[in-house]
Amino acid sequence: MKTRPGICSAKKRYASEDEALVVASSAAVTLRSYHCDLCRQWHLTSRTKGMKLPAFELARRRSAKAG
Repeated sequence: MKTRPGICSAKKRYASEDEALVVASSAAVTLRSYHCDLCRQWHLTSRTKGMKLPAFELARRRSAKAG
């Protein structure tokens, strides 16, 4: 994903994908992490159309569908 400099500077940065996924898993909306080419760190985005979702989100959707 290409991130513009203004967007990158406004977003919170995470040192690792695992750190970003911990935050994403506790969010009320679906978030996924991505590696930024500008700052070389990880950001979160709510854009998920056509993208692979994190395992915790897939499990959350399965349990909501079943119950």
